[in-house]
Order: sequence, then C-alpha cells, then structure tokens
Amino acid sequence: MYVVIVDTTQIQPYIFGSNRLKENIGASYLVAQATDAWAEGCLPAHMKKLYAGGGNFVVLADDEGSAQTFTRELSKKVLAEAPGLQLVTTYRQRAQGETLATAVQNTFTQLARQKQARAHKEPLLGLGVTVMCRSTALPAVGEGGDKDDRYPASAEILAKLGVNDDARKRLIATLRPPEGFSYPRDFDDLGREKGEQSHIAVVHADGNEMGKKFQDIIKEHLHNEDDEAYKVAVRLLSARVQEAAIEALKATLDTLVKKLTWDEAEKRYVIRHANRDGEGELLAKIVLPDGKKDNEGYFLPFRPLVFGGDDVTFVCDGRLGISLAIEYLKQFEIQTTAIVGEKLTACAGIAIVKSHYPFARAYGLAEELCGSAKKYRTQNNLEASCLDWHFALTGLSGDIGEIRRREYTTYQEPEKLKEEATPRYKGERLTLRPLTLNGNPVETHRSFAVVYKGVAAFQDLELVEDQEPQWSNRRNKVKALRDALRDGPVAVRRFINMYNLTKLPPIDESKGDFQSSGWWGNYCGYFDAIEMMDWFIPLEAKQS
Repeated sequence: MYVVIVDTTQIQPYIFGSNRLKENIGASYLVAQATDAWAEGCLPAHMKKLYAGGGNFVVLADDEGSAQTFTRELSKKVLAEAPGLQLVTTYRQRAQGETLATAVQNTFTQLARQKQARAHKEPLLGLGVTVMCRSTALPAVGEGGDKDDRYPASAEILAKLGVNDDARKRLIATLRPPEGFSYPRDFDDLGREKGEQSHIAVVHADGNEMGKKFQDIIKEHLHNEDDEAYKVAVRLLSARVQEAAIEALKATLDTLVKKLTWDEAEKRYVIRHANRDGEGELLAKIVLPDGKKDNEGYFLPFRPLVFGGDDVTFVCDGRLGISLAIEYLKQFEIQTTAIVGEKLTACAGIAIVKSHYPFARAYGLAEELCGSAKKYRTQNNLEASCLDWHFALTGLSGDIGEIRRREYTTYQEPEKLKEEATPRYKGERLTLRPLTLNGNPVETHRSFAVVYKGVAAFQDLELVEDQEPQWSNRRNKVKALRDALRDGPVAVRRFINMYNLTKLPPIDESKGDFQSSGWWGNYCGYFDAIEMMDWFIPLEAKQS
C-alpha cells in the first residue's frame, strides 16, 4: 500500500495578491477545488480517499503505478485549469509491519521535507514584445474585467475570473444569503456611509492546536493494527471540524442579518448604530448597495473568501470587522461543542484598511495579527479564543511588534532608557491587545469585555432617556483624553479635574487605578476604546 498526500504551497500570494475581489474569489475557489473535487475526480476507481482537511488530500493506493497515475492526472488538471497554483504531491510505500497511522505520519514528514527543498517559482516574464498583466506582471494573454473596465490579464488571472460563477454557486450552496440579498463582487460593494472614505476589514481566523488534534489521533493508533479504526477516527474529526466551522459562519451571517433594517429615506437596507442602546443619536450607518442592475439583491457588507476548514478568511465593512470576528469566534466555540463533542477555540486577526489598500499586505497583516493572538495564548497557557486587530489607516512600516513599539508605547520615565537594568525598561503600553474573547484568568484587564466597556461608555450606549451624552458628541473632550493618556497618569488626573469628572468610566473593577489615572502599571486601559469609537458597530446591544 502507498500513502499519497496532495498539498498546495504559496497559496497566500495566489489568493490575496490582487486588489480585485473577483480575482481573489476565483483564486480561493481554484485552491479549494485542487485539494478536494479535482483530486477526487482524478482518483482511479480502485483508489480510496482517506480524508480531506486542513488543505490536504490524503489517499491510499495499492501500488506505485496507481500513485503515479493519480499524481500525473491531478498535476495536468491543475496546470490546465489553475495556472500559477503550485501543487505539491508526495507518496510513500507503507513499510512491513507499519500501522496506517504511522505510515501517514511518516508521509507527512516526507511532504514537509519536500516542500522545504522545493525550488522557488521563477516565472518567465515574457519574450519579445508583450503586454504586462496588471495583477501579476506576467505576460498578458487576454483581457479581464467588465465591459466598462477591460485590462490586460495573464492566463492565471483569466483562470481565476473564469470560475467566478462557480465560486459564487459554491458559496451560496454552503452559506446561502437571505432572499433578496447577495454577496458583493467588488470591495466597493461592501457598504459605506455617504461622504465617508470606504474602509474594509480583512479577518483571518484559525483554529487553535488543530494539528495537535490530528496528531493525537495518530498517536492513539500508532500501534493499532486495525486500519479501519484509524480511518474512521481521522475522517470523523475532519468532517466534524469542517461542519462546525461552516455552521459558525452561518450563525455569524444570521446575527449580521438580524442587524439589518429598512430605511425609508434611503429606500435601502441599512445597519444603523446609535447611542442609548440603538434608540438615540445616530453614530454610524452602513447603507447596503443595491445590486439590481447586476441582477443581484442588496449586497451584504460581508464576503467569505476562504472557508470549509478550521481556518476562515472573510472581508467586510471596516466598522464590522471586530464585531464579526468576535461573533465567529463565539460561534466556533458553540458549534464545536455541539458537533465535535468538545469546545475548540480559535484566534482571529483583524486588519482595517482603506478599500484600495494593497490586499496582499492587508491579508498579511491580518494573518500576522492572528499569529500575535495565538502567541499570547500560548505564552500565557490559556485555553481560550483570542483576537488582535490594527487600524492601518495610513501606510505600514514594519511588523506589528515594531509598529506597536513605535506608535503605541510611551516612555514616561526616559531616564530609565539609559539604565542597564534587568528586566530592561521597555516603556508603557497604550494598547491592551491581544485580548481573550472571554474572561482572562491571567490578566483580567486583557479581555475584550474590558475594552468593550470603554467603547460602550465613549459611544454612550447605555444612556437612559434623561441623561445627556457624555462622550459620543464631544469630540474635543475625547481628543483631550487621548492626548492625556499618551502623556501618562498625571496628565489624566489633570484632565479629570479640568472636566469636573469624578473618575473615568469603569472597565475593570479589580484595577481601580484605571478609573483614577487611566493606567494600571504599564498598561493604559482606554486607548483601545477611544481608537475603536468610530470603527466599531456591535452586532448585539451588550457584549459579555
């Protein structure tokens, strides 16, 4: 018996390397097809799929010839249908006396070595007189785009554009929108407020320790000669995780749809966000574009790009990025508890950028932020979902760690910078991020509930009818607090006295210094909330 594994490499630049949403949609569809439907379609009748999951397709072959035939046919299919997509396949014969679990594990090890030794792609950029593709810089072989916006396109881009209808059908079959609504086909259709610059959020979420779950199954069956027991266990886990992730996306969409209301003045569906628990002054409004001219419904401000496994990527209106990510993480925990039989957690990174910001960089930032959340979770040994976000409203320079050292760190005791003390003085943090989704048993102030309490106060969400807004319509007051927070606790106390305040809004009762000085130790409690004021529309009236 031979174990055959199919994988792809360099899929991030392949999917997210374009600023045209249609190209991203098509690329994501082609990647999904290569490691699922196409792979299954290339299987000889006598070969059996072991499982598909985590971007891998694992099959069992009776002999080397069958393994080679499958690899050859799938490679030809990918070369013809998905130019530019890099496929990696490997196969290995099961050794005498080797259990199936051990054989699969050893084949994955071989795949990792093969991917590491793989030569980097060096595409031919053209010979003689050629026109350059606007998206890939490769030689154009045709034209892409709509009838009003044609542009030179390479074979790779034409392949991505050519499967848009198939990708749309797959998305609708998996995640059907309500009657009268559609998923946007362009970033400009994600919704915007009149007169405002359009911003999008790129959200990347990934399950925690999913690889370990599969490794645990392998370890459990390393010495089990019953192949069928291993097959059943690995297929069951793969199927249940995928089902739970899809159900979490469905529940997230349902929550978003419940936020929609009909605006008689606009003659459109809108998402309206106001103070006084949604009944007071308008703080933000997302107007859903009408897609009737394209035979579509009203475009939802939300579009999944990568789905079907434990890692999910979607784009949405910038003001919904954090709330939709939070809803997905909550639902992932709920759905895995119900479907997998145990609560699994995930981490998310949210990058809020201008709608025409280089998309590959925006996705790279979201992925880095997800990694930051995972790192925080691991370092603190937390059994929790975590999240991190960044507002890249201007250009980016450096990784997220460097950005936060440069833009989110104060040095209130500059003389310590010259001292060679241990631990070294690193300044004070304006941001609490990354945060846990729910309560944080290690650092209570670093949970989303703490930041949300600050946002709710600054947006005056919990005002009763006879109260006057304290913050949401007093921009100068908020700006003065932000500047005082940068200057440290003494400046915050002066601000409290100047505005005749008793204290700042409560956010973490166990750390009273936050209310009296804005700081607790080296952490600022309110900067995240102030930064989020204009970029957060909650999906629910209150956050737990």
